[in-house]
This record gives sequence, C-alpha cells and structure tokens, in this order.
Amino acid sequence: MTQATVGREQGYALGHATDELDRLVEQGRFFGDLTAQVLRQAGIARGMRVLDIGCGAGDVSFLAASLVGPEGTVIGVDRSPEAIDFATRRATVAGLANVRFIAGDVAELALDEPVDALIGRLILMYFPDPAVTLRRLLGLLKPDGIAAFHEFDLAGTKSLPTCPLFEQTMGHIRQALTRAGADIQTGLKLGWIFREAGLPEPQMILGARVERGAASVVYEQVMQITRTLLPVIVRTGIATAEEIGIATLADRLREEAVALDATLVSPCFIGGWVRKAS
Repeated sequence: MTQATVGREQGYALGHATDELDRLVEQGRFFGDLTAQVLRQAGIARGMRVLDIGCGAGDVSFLAASLVGPEGTVIGVDRSPEAIDFATRRATVAGLANVRFIAGDVAELALDEPVDALIGRLILMYFPDPAVTLRRLLGLLKPDGIAAFHEFDLAGTKSLPTCPLFEQTMGHIRQALTRAGADIQTGLKLGWIFREAGLPEPQMILGARVERGAASVVYEQVMQITRTLLPVIVRTGIATAEEIGIATLADRLREEAVALDATLVSPCFIGGWVRKAS
C-alpha cells in the first residue's frame, strides 16, 4: 500500500507477530491496574459470565477472571489465531480453567447463551463505526448486563519540564496510529458511542500512569510501540528510520527525562461502563 492514510478497514494496526504479542503482555502489566479499577467499578463480580472483545494476548480476560472467580467464566475473542493460541497457552500455564479463547470476527460472533458483561480494552478505536459494532454485540448481552470499555485519549500525554524527544516520539505514535486508521481519542467519545449503540449515558473515569526517574519502564514502553509502528511511520513519511533511531530510543528518552528531572504522563485511559436496559 502506498497511500498516506491507511483505511480503518485494514483492522488492527499493530499486527499479531510474536514480538507484538510480547509487547501487549508488557503493556498489560503497565496499565493493568487502571483497567482492573474500571472493571471493578463497572460491577464485574464473582460468578459472572464475561465476554472480552479483541482479547489479544489475554490480559484483560485474565483480569476479569480474577474478579469472577472459579465459579464464573470469561470468554476472550480475537480474530487473530496467533493471538488466541498465545492467550490459550498463557491460560494453561496459569491454570485458569475459567477462561477460554475463541478465534473469530466479532461481527459474526454467536454464543450459546448471553453473557452478564461485555468488556474490551483498546478495541473500539480500531472499528470504522464502533457504535454499529457495539450495537450488534449488545445482542450477546443479557438484559441489565454490563458494557464496560477502556480506551485511549492519546492526546493526553505530557511532560514537565517539556521533554522534546518524548513529545516528538509521542507525536510520531499518534500520527502513525491515525494514518493506520485508529481513532486515538476514542476514550473521549465513549459517551457518544454508547448512546449511538442504544445504551444509557455511561459512567466514566480517566486514569494514567505518571512516571519519573531512571528506573521507570515508560521508556521501554514508548520504544516498543514505536518499533511496532515503525513500518507505518516510515511508509507514510512521518519520519525516517534514521531519525527515529530505534536501537537507542529508550536510552535517549531515559537520559532526557533524568537530565531534566521530568515527570511524564502516559497516554490517558478513559473507562466507560453502563448497564443495558432491562
């Protein structure tokens, strides 16, 4: 493809190679407590049957499994067979008998019985019309069931004092995701998406990681997603590989932040949840 803008119909912009699945695991650890807070506040509780849309490497499914307990069930669905195989292996190693994973397109998903909760993290941002997709998925949710999603506001990153390399790198990430078809401010749009899907007005909360110092893992996190997006960055003319300098990017981000004694705010996550009308 040579277009400067890659259409959203291309799907998940980051792929499902082994390196990307490993990156998702690290990202899950980095942001996991923020998502767990949303799931708890949404009302995910013991004994529930939960459907995790776009489960990827399985981290959100595992969070939900810890909340529903052994008497509950979590079903993760992703259209990538590689992601499903990876998540299934992780569940087996962890001995999680209450989690299972399905490879398939959510637009065609059918279940033998409805679920108590429909959840997802960083998934609605990749659909051309997330409200249409969510409206269809609500058919899998019981009356009075919970819909809870956790999405980015990538415009929310910041540094103080300003770290030019950090700000530039986050700009590259925002541009690349946008050109790959993702909506980088889906979190701010959750209220509209829920309403257009036929749901009541959701409760919403914002959270972010705030990082400082040489020991922070934020520098590796930023480097890893930049590395994954590098083909898009180069192909669409955002920057050259030489300008990015991926091999030393994490070290340079760390050196800059430490030298400036800076505080870095990660991409903001906005969680929204609501109960489907009875």
